[in-house]
Amino acid sequence: FKRTLVLGLLIVLSSCGFQPLYQKQQASDAVIDDLAQVQVLNLVDDENHDDRLGQKVKNLLLDRLNPGGRPSNPFYTLAVTVGTSTTELVVKLSDEATRAKLSMSASYSLREKKTNAVLFRSRTRSVNSYNIAKSNFATLSAENNAKDRAAREIADNIKLRLGVFFIELRSGT
Repeated sequence: FKRTLVLGLLIVLSSCGFQPLYQKQQASDAVIDDLAQVQVLNLVDDENHDDRLGQKVKNLLLDRLNPGGRPSNPFYTLAVTVGTSTTELVVKLSDEATRAKLSMSASYSLREKKTNAVLFRSRTRSVNSYNIAKSNFATLSAENNAKDRAAREIADNIKLRLGVFFIELRSGT
């Protein structure tokens, strides 16, 4: 009876589209190959003109999309525009802010390099907070750390969404 129950459970799970999370699949190798064919263009900061932040996001994207090095003849190009804003959150009675929220957003588009046709376009956002200390150095360090965390999250989100796009493209949906 137990064998029949386990067999029936496996059949039900496989028919609903259940797949083990860490199972190596052939499609994942194809998606990795597709991601490796993406050329990341220089990023544009649409608000603050923080070139360093654009460099960080670009380098993180290169690490995630092209771990084997930049493609010699890329099939896709990725254009990303990054923007940040800071809002003071917690204010003491003395009108002194003690906490701030850093919001980073990125809009991006994936194009076919030969035709320049837009294949995929989206936006992503990351929100991080940090303490505003009495020391300017400590506050600057905390703000830079929040920017680094936001940049990593933006790069991870873009890679994830491009991976899903390539999976859907290969499956024909």
